[in-house]
Amino acid sequence: MEGVSRELPLKVCPHCSVASRTDSETCPNCGKSYVRGRPSLRWSWWFAIPIVVAAFLIGYFGISQLIDGDEEGITVEEARSVEVGSVSRAELTERFGEPVAETTVNDDQECLQYVVSDGPDRLFCFSGDALVSKPPLPE
Repeated sequence: MEGVSRELPLKVCPHCSVASRTDSETCPNCGKSYVRGRPSLRWSWWFAIPIVVAAFLIGYFGISQLIDGDEEGITVEEARSVEVGSVSRAELTERFGEPVAETTVNDDQECLQYVVSDGPDRLFCFSGDALVSKPPLPE
């Protein structure tokens, strides 16, 4: 029986480190395969770096958009500075930019709606090219 065992190769199990003379594909001690599997995603932490960077950028720019989004529109002080009869539609559009919406009232008045960042939205109504009304603003 000694002659038979010397012909078999000596294999060392990578899992339990037991040396055995066998032609089997599995270790007689622990039952696991002698063939080492490829390490799966050995460099998996390299995949985490872009994910963390992307999460940071999305968070940073998302929050900055929320913060910057509050500054859009006109302020109450800017809305108060407009006097009825003293501003044309073109001057108002030049001063505050394009309105959020335009509506027609009673077929003779066109109203421009502007977002007021620190108060409710405001409508400035024009008859022809002259400002004829604006809503009262809180003090």
